[in-house]
Amino acid sequence: MEFLKQCDLLRIEDILPFFSDFVTIEHFKEAISNSLKEYNQRILDLKEEMEEATKSAEMVREDIQSFRNKCTYINSSDVCDICNMLILIRPFYIFPCYHKFHSDCLREELEPLLGPGKKNKLAELDRRLITLNRVDNVSVGSTGMSNVELCRMEIDNIVASECLYCGENMIKNIDKPFVDDAEYEKMKKEWE
Repeated sequence: MEFLKQCDLLRIEDILPFFSDFVTIEHFKEAISNSLKEYNQRILDLKEEMEEATKSAEMVREDIQSFRNKCTYINSSDVCDICNMLILIRPFYIFPCYHKFHSDCLREELEPLLGPGKKNKLAELDRRLITLNRVDNVSVGSTGMSNVELCRMEIDNIVASECLYCGENMIKNIDKPFVDDAEYEKMKKEWE
């Protein structure tokens, strides 16, 4: 029992198999009691952590649901934040930050900022969408949506996953110059 007190790594259940079957529990009563108290405390701590995690998950679910139910109003005079043309003349995206972009304007600005994986995926989805529009636009996928709708939804997930001006892409590219080196040299020569 002294060995248990000297070494924090060992527990009573680790050394019990080394005792004979005829040893009485009286010798281990205190150690077993302490071990059970520790386990009890650990179980209570885990229950508390689980309750906190459940509450956090519920709060996240509520936030997601409130985002799904969020709406905004668009005036007929609202314009695209990229081209400054009326927003309602073409398909558009509007973000929770209230930035508004025509879908083609957003794609044109966003594509250079995408990584190669997302660029390739977007190109593949465009090709598939063109093929589906030509061949088959009524087939239904496993979700009950047409294949064309599924393809458009995947494109939307890439293009509209975050605001062009407020999203992570803009933050990642904050140190990128507005004019690349080749264009800068060309402009410099024109000004001379």
